[in-house]
Amino acid sequence: MKKCSQLHAGQPEPQVGIFWLVDKRLIIFTTPLSEVGKCCDFKNYEGDHVTLWEEMEKRGEVPRGSEYEEPPRGRVNYNTKTQRFTLYADTCILRKKDVVKKLLRLLHLPDDTTLSTDPHYKCYHCRTREPQCDFLD
Repeated sequence: MKKCSQLHAGQPEPQVGIFWLVDKRLIIFTTPLSEVGKCCDFKNYEGDHVTLWEEMEKRGEVPRGSEYEEPPRGRVNYNTKTQRFTLYADTCILRKKDVVKKLLRLLHLPDDTTLSTDPHYKCYHCRTREPQCDFLD
């Protein structure tokens, strides 16, 4: 089995984390893979969307009175068994190839990173089945 350090020899270390797309701006919180604890077969960022959103709202970094689940969001984790990263995100994000590429680049993720949706990561517009999510405009 490859160790964390073998995965990124000579390259920036891959990271796990959580993110949002707010007003066409990515907000990302990450931790290098080697610094993350393991739970079952996964390495996950230890922070959560709810707590971080509340902290950002207090600092005025996100719109006041907004909820953490309104804008498109997602998470990246690492499966220690398969030795693969998965980027889970709202479909509003996954449809924007430039945003996905930027996330992969900023988190130093390999090309074989799996892209996936998850019921947890649906923005308000997608949950209410609006025909056009305004986050894509």
